[in-house]
Amino acid sequence: MTTTAPLRPGEVALLAATDAEQVVGVATARYAPAVVADTSGWADGDRRWIEDLGFRADDRGAAVRTLDLTLADDGTHTRMLDAPAMASLHGHHARFAEHRGEVVRYQPDVSVFTAIPERPTAADWEDVRALLGTGAVFGVSGAAALPDGWALVEGVAGVQLTGEAVTGEPDAEAVVLTPDDVPEMTALVERTKPGPFLPRTIELGTYLGIRRDGRLVAMAGERLHPPGWTEISAVCTDEGYRGQGFGRRLVLAVAHGIRERGEMPLMHAAAGNTGAIGLYRRLGFRLRERGAQRFVRVP
Repeated sequence: MTTTAPLRPGEVALLAATDAEQVVGVATARYAPAVVADTSGWADGDRRWIEDLGFRADDRGAAVRTLDLTLADDGTHTRMLDAPAMASLHGHHARFAEHRGEVVRYQPDVSVFTAIPERPTAADWEDVRALLGTGAVFGVSGAAALPDGWALVEGVAGVQLTGEAVTGEPDAEAVVLTPDDVPEMTALVERTKPGPFLPRTIELGTYLGIRRDGRLVAMAGERLHPPGWTEISAVCTDEGYRGQGFGRRLVLAVAHGIRERGEMPLMHAAAGNTGAIGLYRRLGFRLRERGAQRFVRVP
């Protein structure tokens, strides 16, 4: 489509105009994963400027957005990371999405995440009820005003870390895990509790593992995938093999694959998991403030 209007989440804007300012204006639309424009008539200075902002120009003269240009509260160009599941489900992971109005969730055997608008309307809340069902628990932003009868529930506070400075490092011992490995991966997750890992979570991205005597003892992989970013998740090591650096090696190996395709790594961790957070910060990840996350149960 050709547009200058605000985009719905996940739409790609195709611009006929040759105005660099207009391209940037459209790129600031919420969750827009890409903007393509004919830049063949632009002055060299305009093309350099647009590339410096996070676009790339291909040999046909098109500028393709690769970074989110909307400002977050901390002043960084990562506003979409405030709602990474929303950005993922309207972009790279659209094939895993189930929609009801503006509410979207992953297919239940793929991931646990549900995404709703930052400031949901009465219709949005009813769509949540219809999509998730009574008793389901999901996360909402601090800006969401709960309707009567909807109550907050206790949940695990989390932190977000971004890896702009993390280049990664390949690991010769890390093997790519496949759907045939899912039973063993699930068993490792159940023993180590890094977070949810469902029967089809492996379809979200590349998962790497380390084996000892043929047994899977450590793993890490890719989960959420907002435009330009990939989350590293399911980092875990069997208790008897901790202290050998497997987690560090696997995080760097997954990060290396992410950077090789021109994206940046992203991580989430429970706020109380200070050991993991300390490790990730030593590897070059930085804590990012995205506001308080709350949890709600569907009445």
